[in-house]
Amino acid sequence: AGRMLRLSEEIELTRIYQRIEMHRLGDRLHVDWDVDTLPMDALIPGLTVQPLLENAIYHGIEPLDDGGTVTVRGRAENGIIAIEISNPLRRDAEGSAHRGQGMAMQNIRDRLRITFDGKGSLETDESDGAWRVTLRLPETQ
Repeated sequence: AGRMLRLSEEIELTRIYQRIEMHRLGDRLHVDWDVDTLPMDALIPGLTVQPLLENAIYHGIEPLDDGGTVTVRGRAENGIIAIEISNPLRRDAEGSAHRGQGMAMQNIRDRLRITFDGKGSLETDESDGAWRVTLRLPETQ
């Protein structure tokens, strides 16, 4: 199932990735973090949050001439950690949403299923001009 990291380590890896992308995209990329209430000692599979930010930047921000904002919000309730990453939804000339291949998300779904015996999930939602990915996993230490 891969190496488990403390949530604080995964968030730091994700922020390092964000800094690399900010050098590349400059003012076109903004990331709004709201994760202060998360249990940072919780263990999660490594490279769970980072690829979701990577997808949001690649599919949501990079194609936009003016860039945009990715929002990373986290909350923990009743032993469940939920992390939502949202980005503006790009529409192509025909008005349909840009689609990725979904390999990173399937990989994460598989690892959540194996690691948490079906108690973790990764859901996507498209509404209000935004693409949202919500990662849910049990709080374990």
